[in-house]
Amino acid sequence: MKDILSKIIGSLDNRQDIGFSARKLTGLASIIMGAYITICKLPIDAQLHALYAWQLLALLCLGIVTIEQVIKFKNGNSTNTDKPL
Repeated sequence: MKDILSKIIGSLDNRQDIGFSARKLTGLASIIMGAYITICKLPIDAQLHALYAWQLLALLCLGIVTIEQVIKFKNGNSTNTDKPL
C-alpha cells in the first residue's frame, strides 16, 4: 500500500520512472468520478449523456482518441483511411 501511495505522489514529478502515468491517473479518476456523479447525483434521463462525456475525457487523456477525431465525428466528416486487410 505504501509503494502504491508513493508512486501516486511520485506521478506529480516530471522525472520518468518515478510514478504512474499522469494520463492514466487522470483517465482512471475521470471514470471513477464520472461513474459516482452519474449514478448518485444525476436524474435517470441525463445519465447516459454524462457517461459518454466522462468516457470521452478518459479516452482523450489516454490518447486513444484525439480532439481532431472527435470534431470530425461530430461534424460527420469521418473518412476512414485504414487499409482493408
